[in-house]
Amino acid sequence: MYFIYVSSDPDAIELLEEVLSRVDKKKLLLAVPNGYDLIHFLQNVKRGEAYPDLIILTSNMSRLSGRELLELLKTDDIYRLIPVVMFLPESNIEEEKFFSGLGTETIVTPNIPKDWVSAAQKLCAACV
Repeated sequence: MYFIYVSSDPDAIELLEEVLSRVDKKKLLLAVPNGYDLIHFLQNVKRGEAYPDLIILTSNMSRLSGRELLELLKTDDIYRLIPVVMFLPESNIEEEKFFSGLGTETIVTPNIPKDWVSAAQKLCAACV
């Protein structure tokens, strides 16, 4: 089982990887720096290989925004089946409604280690 985290922030990637390994050692975290790299990765999954169990997006990404990437994923016949969680920089009811309408859970990006553990637990629960 593996998750893909779309982020170009090496500190956030390292922190999520560390916390996720403590919450569930069976989950592997792969990181790609932007939406184009995610699409390229997904297009290169070979027949018989597994797609990710979860895609984690941030709303502020380079090249493609989280919203644009999510709309691309959710309009594709294959990729729309992959659960997606969106990290938001702050609570925003309008954004949360929009993402929820596309079947995506939102989590406010954690700022302290305790919140990262809670976020990792929610991520694991999102792909059950």
